[in-house]
Amino acid sequence: MKTRYWLAIIAAIIAFSLLYANLPRKNATLTVMVDGSIKYQKIDGFGGSGAYWEGLLRNLQEPKRTEAASLLLSDLGLSIYRLRTWTKIEHVNDDGDPNHFNWEAFNFDTDEDQVWNAIQARNRGITKFIASVWSPPEWMKNTGKETNGGYLLPSMYREFAEWLAAYVIGYQTHHGINIGWISIQNEPNWVADWETCTYTPLQMRDVIKVVGAKFSAEGISTEIVIPETTGSSNAPEFISTIMSDPEAAKYVEVFANHLYDTSFFNPDERISSLQAVAGYGTLYNKPIWQTEYSYLETADAGTFREALFSAHHIHNVLTFENGSAYLVWELFWYRETGLISINRDGSKYTITPKFYAAKQYFRFISPGSKRIGVVVNNPSILVSAYMNEINGNVTIVAINQGQTLITTSFNLKNVATASFKQYRTSVSENCAYIGEIAVSNNSFNVDLPSESVTTLAAA
Repeated sequence: MKTRYWLAIIAAIIAFSLLYANLPRKNATLTVMVDGSIKYQKIDGFGGSGAYWEGLLRNLQEPKRTEAASLLLSDLGLSIYRLRTWTKIEHVNDDGDPNHFNWEAFNFDTDEDQVWNAIQARNRGITKFIASVWSPPEWMKNTGKETNGGYLLPSMYREFAEWLAAYVIGYQTHHGINIGWISIQNEPNWVADWETCTYTPLQMRDVIKVVGAKFSAEGISTEIVIPETTGSSNAPEFISTIMSDPEAAKYVEVFANHLYDTSFFNPDERISSLQAVAGYGTLYNKPIWQTEYSYLETADAGTFREALFSAHHIHNVLTFENGSAYLVWELFWYRETGLISINRDGSKYTITPKFYAAKQYFRFISPGSKRIGVVVNNPSILVSAYMNEINGNVTIVAINQGQTLITTSFNLKNVATASFKQYRTSVSENCAYIGEIAVSNNSFNVDLPSESVTTLAAA
C-alpha cells in the first residue's frame, strides 16, 4: 500500500509539473535601458514596391481600390516608394548620340500601371522615390535581350547613362514624379529568367563614373545607389572596389543590399554580414538601405509566423546593419506573400498579418529620427528605440519571440517623455491601441505578451 501511495504522489507531482510547464507565465526580471544620449544612424524612412504586379492595385474594383491604396500608402506609414526603371521609354536608340536627347524618340507613356501607383503614392504625401535597374534596354546588352542575365556592353556605357538621365528627366516632366535615388542594378550578382543583368565590382565601378558624370553634366541631383546585391554577404566586395576609386566614390551616396542570403526563419544567420556592411557605412559615412526582402515560399505565407519573423528582420537591419531604410518587396501581390493580397480578377483584397507587423515600425518611427542606445538583459526580447531630432519624442519597438508573457521594466536616461501610447500586434491583435502608460521617475512597466510586437510611441 505504501508503495502504491508514494507512486500516486509522485505521478501527481509529475503531472502537475507538466501542466505548469505549459501554462503561460510571467517573468518580471527583464529590464530594458534606453539612453537618448547614445545615437546611431538617422532613419531615412520605410517603404516598398509594387513589384511586377502594379496593375493589381490599379485594376482593383472601387471602392476597394481606394481603400487598399490608402491602407498601403497612408495608413501603413510608407515614406519611400520603389520603382523599376522602364526600358521601353527608349525601346531603340534615340539617335546614336549619348550627348543629345532626341525627345521625339522617347515614350513616357508605356508604363501606365507603375506611373499610376507612383502618382497615388505622391498624392498621399510620399516624396521619396527610388528606381532600380532590372536590366538596361536589350539593345545595350551583349545578349540582345533583357532576360536571363547578360551584361552591359562597354561601348554602351554612355548610352546607358543617357537613358537613366532621360528616365529621371522624363518622369519629372511628364508625370511629376521626382526620382531621388537610382540603383545602378538590381541584384547584379544574380541571373534569372526575368530581367537581369550581371556586373562585376569593376564593371559597376566603371559604369558609375559614366553615369555620375552624365548626371552632373545635366544638373541631375538624383543620388546613385550601390550595389543592391541579393544579400548582405555579397555587398562588401562591390562597396570596397567602388569606393576605393575616388572618381567613382564621389558619385555614390547610398549603400544598399537585399537579404536573400539569409534564411527567412533564421534571421540571425547573417548578423556578421550585416555588421560588415554597417562597417562600410561608417567608414564612408553613407546611409545603408535594405531595399528588398520577402518570404518567397507559400507554406507560411500570410500567417502570423511570417509576420513575426518579418519584424525580426526589420529589427536586425536597423540594429546590426545600422539601416537607415527598410523596404519590403511586395507591398501587394496576388499571393499572400504581400502586405496585402489582391485577387487577380480585381474583386477583393486581404490584409495579411505582415502588414501589421511592418506597421509597428513604419507608422511610428518618423524619418529624420535617430536610433538611440538600448540594453536588454534577455535574448528573447528584441528592442530598438528612436528619437525624433526635432521634438525629442522617443519611439520604442519590442519583439517578444518567446512563449511566455514577460513583464518588462523600461528605464529611461536622457529621455524627456511623460507617457507612451502602446500599440501591439500578436496572433489576435492587429496593431491594436492598448492604452497610455505614464512614466514615473524615468521608468515604467509593460507586459509583453508571447509572440508579439509592441510599439511604445511618446504621447
